[in-house]
Amino acid sequence: MTRFPLALLLTFVFSSCLLAAPESGDQTPKKETETKKVEAQKSDDAQKSEDDFLHKHPTLVKMWKHSNEVRARYQLHAQRISPELTKAAQDHAWYMARTGQFSHSVNGGFVARARRHKYPGAPYGEIILYGAGSIPDTFNGWLNSPGHRAILLSGAREVGYGYAVGRDGRTYWVGVFGN
Repeated sequence: MTRFPLALLLTFVFSSCLLAAPESGDQTPKKETETKKVEAQKSDDAQKSEDDFLHKHPTLVKMWKHSNEVRARYQLHAQRISPELTKAAQDHAWYMARTGQFSHSVNGGFVARARRHKYPGAPYGEIILYGAGSIPDTFNGWLNSPGHRAILLSGAREVGYGYAVGRDGRTYWVGVFGN
């Protein structure tokens, strides 16, 4: 019998605490505001996590390093890796691997892909290759193509690389350049 009055008393105390909370100029409950901040932070962290994943992906890092080694052989400056260009390149590699369409112009074109991934600079060019078995083979393929070679050895200051494998086992390699 003593449990009921105690429960009633606790209910009354808790409800009066809620009703007596001081009002602030902001009509948004603090709990809701804090929840929104936490959700925004989680969203930002997820985006950073995606950027970090691409920038730390071993194949993409090796491509970037190999690219700068190739450029050094021609006395050209090293390029910075761009998170936005990396996302644009990886987007296109995945698209080509998924659809089997091998082209610069499908999937919106490289300028539209760079913009879609919020690249703040000016997209300069894109190089693509399929079927190569290794990173050195990929760069040799690009160097042996006059148009791709010109972009690879250009004055572009930033680059992003992408790589994917289709269901049939065919590899797709992408580089997107910008300033």
